[in-house]
Amino acid sequence: MNSKKNNRAQEILEKISYLLPIAIFAFSLWVLDRGLQPLQLNEILVSFTDIELWSVLFASVFTLLSYIALLGYDFLAMRYIGQSVSYKDILRSSFTSTSISYSIGFNPLTGGSLRYRSYSAYGLTLLQIGKIITFCNITFWLGVCFVGGSLLSFYPIDLPGSLVFYEIMLKALGVCLLLFLICYLVLCLQHRTFSVKGYEILFPDVRTALLQILVSSLDSIFAGCALYFLLSHSGEISFPYFMAMFLVAQTIAYITTIPGGLGAFEALMLLALAPHLALETVIVALVMFRIVYYLTPFLAGLIVLSYSEFNARKEILINLHKKTYLTVAAFTPQVFAVLIFFAGILLLFSEALPPQMEGMRIIGTIVPLSLIESSSLFSSMLGVFLLILANGLWKRVDGAYLLSVAILFLGSIFSILKGLNYIESGILFAIFLLLLPQRKHFYRKSSLLNQSFSRDNIIAIAVVVLSFIWLGIFAHEHVEYSQELLWQFGTNMHVSRFLRSVVGISAVLVIFGIMRLLGGSSKDLRLPDEGEMAKTKEIIRTSTDTNSNLVLLEDKYVLFDEPKNTFLMYGISGKSWVCMGDPIGNSKNIKELIWDFHEMANLHQGWTVFYEVSEKYIPYYLDIGLTLIKIGEEARVQLSEFSLEGSAGKDFRYSVKRMEKDGYHFEIMEPGEIPAHIEELKSISDAWLETKNTKEKSFSMGSFKTEYLANFPLAVIKKGDQVAAFANIWVTANKEEMAIDLMRYDPAISNTTMEYLFTKLMLWGKENGFRYFSLGMSPLSGLENRTLAPLWNKIGSTIFTHGEYFYNFKGLRAYKEKFNPIWEPRYIALPKGIKQMFVLKDIALLISGGTKEIFTK
Repeated sequence: MNSKKNNRAQEILEKISYLLPIAIFAFSLWVLDRGLQPLQLNEILVSFTDIELWSVLFASVFTLLSYIALLGYDFLAMRYIGQSVSYKDILRSSFTSTSISYSIGFNPLTGGSLRYRSYSAYGLTLLQIGKIITFCNITFWLGVCFVGGSLLSFYPIDLPGSLVFYEIMLKALGVCLLLFLICYLVLCLQHRTFSVKGYEILFPDVRTALLQILVSSLDSIFAGCALYFLLSHSGEISFPYFMAMFLVAQTIAYITTIPGGLGAFEALMLLALAPHLALETVIVALVMFRIVYYLTPFLAGLIVLSYSEFNARKEILINLHKKTYLTVAAFTPQVFAVLIFFAGILLLFSEALPPQMEGMRIIGTIVPLSLIESSSLFSSMLGVFLLILANGLWKRVDGAYLLSVAILFLGSIFSILKGLNYIESGILFAIFLLLLPQRKHFYRKSSLLNQSFSRDNIIAIAVVVLSFIWLGIFAHEHVEYSQELLWQFGTNMHVSRFLRSVVGISAVLVIFGIMRLLGGSSKDLRLPDEGEMAKTKEIIRTSTDTNSNLVLLEDKYVLFDEPKNTFLMYGISGKSWVCMGDPIGNSKNIKELIWDFHEMANLHQGWTVFYEVSEKYIPYYLDIGLTLIKIGEEARVQLSEFSLEGSAGKDFRYSVKRMEKDGYHFEIMEPGEIPAHIEELKSISDAWLETKNTKEKSFSMGSFKTEYLANFPLAVIKKGDQVAAFANIWVTANKEEMAIDLMRYDPAISNTTMEYLFTKLMLWGKENGFRYFSLGMSPLSGLENRTLAPLWNKIGSTIFTHGEYFYNFKGLRAYKEKFNPIWEPRYIALPKGIKQMFVLKDIALLISGGTKEIFTK
């Protein structure tokens, strides 16, 4: 019952997270519309020509100073945690996290995720990174508390008479901010600590706290100055009043979680400045502030981040000798997704703004009116189509590519026909020419209706559409709207064309939404039925991957490709959708199947994870935006080289002679014989589990189930007719590889039993023509513990070296090394950033079967 309530509450919160930012943005546009009623669009456009170059230069200088102050947050944070990271690395990490998170939403999680990705690569622990993120967020608020609190408390805020009540509220807010600041300083003076989930976190010393206040205050003041100097008549308002209102607007915009506080910040600043300055001056200054303070650093940060991501991908693929993927072309879909989204905005906004009358006059003498009107309507509908298709391009869907090419071409034609907009047409045609030769990068044969749209996708489309409607209403606010306007036609009937465009894009969005609802997802969540299990067995028989046999446990979901000759198996733990191993089957369909799985996880708001994968399909995992961490190495013995002869086989000869001297012998038990021995085998398994003080594991390894074991021959060790040990044998049809999964032995017999079983089984495999014998994975082996190694490598290497209490990692590696195997790395492909720690927890729970079992041997 509680679980259902929790799920219901989670669904409600999820819907609120989608609707609240959109609702706040719509309300902000309404406030802006009311504030700008005295103005007309052409007055604002003319005001842009009046802006002075020196004011833009001053704004740029103060923007630079503000971001330099923001860099100080991270330098102070490094000093606070006592770590030494190079200035260059701190500079890059701090700039990318702040410039991007400020523009896509004043969201501490965004900046935190980016900081985690950067600093974990420099060897910082999760706790240290958490301290940095917390320290930087607190530092930001300290500046707001000091500057805002001081101004609101001690400077007389001269609000209009109708807003006197808000003046009292602002005074109270200022006092609260200063009280918070004083409490923080007192705690720093006392050097107090606080506990978070058992970790002690120390307040910084007073000197560091004062530096925090100084740096963040300078950041706030410099940011305010950037806007202040863009107000060409700023002398008409006092700087203290302006700064107080600026910080109030910035703080409220932060809380709204709208990307960059867009709309909310502008509405609040307009309300604060309109009584003192000309409306057109305020609007022009706010637009220029967006460009100078947000957009320019965002683009710079995006370039730096893309370069870093490209280098990270390049390093991974070079290490794997996959040089064919080392080109910028790997990011082509993302680049064109952004361009297509921009093209959609261009088509929509051109419909909202009045056209050039000269162009309309010329085109009206050449083109029939019906063609002009239909071109205008179709342009807006094509614009909203492009907003939707950008998501499909990002995900490399071929249908999105074909439609985008067609729409760009048609859009460039319609731009001419609707009003001789040759600049708009040229931009669309240029994007068309750039996209046309990129067909090979869009290879997914997937339905556009089944593509998942993230919260950010939906909010971005909603923001653009709402902005289009608001801009059109504002541009034509002098017109009295009526139903008759929809049916009026003429070269000068711009309002009518705009209203028809609103109806057209509304119809597109409604129809697309209904089709998605009716279509649903083609993949349902259920364990495979008998027919599907039969199909997996057919695929397994032609597979070269012995791990494919794990599907026969029937404890995992199965996802097939369209022809049903390839599948992957997965489990769900928390928000993590974990695929066990690489996909199995026809390699031509692997790429598409990986994307299908990623889409399905996204549709259910889950995180895509591939556990214990080889190097074979790593470029595909990188394509869907995952990163890799190494979790160990698999040992594979080349059976043609394995022998009991010579010094290398001395230990194996000893094990064989000793066991056979004691009366043990090796044999293969065929699947048909297993039911007759099942009780005997179960008693051995139960005794083994009891001795190991553990429960059956799942997901990534077999468990004792009669139905499961009946699929395989067993390698057994007997003393007389009594079974002493057994292991089920995985084989591939072409004899490429053999392996064992479930290994159990009677605890009362010699500890050389399993070595004897391995030895005899390898000799049996060699005699029967198998090429390799897999000894399974050695967890955490092969990870380097260098100073600048990634965070996971350092943790894994430390556990491998000193983790004997939990598991004998070193002993297992040393034991398998005796067989002189070939070591092949194994990885987890998982999302980037802070999500990784939750994913690793989910995988541990999935494999162990419970929290308690994680810590048992």
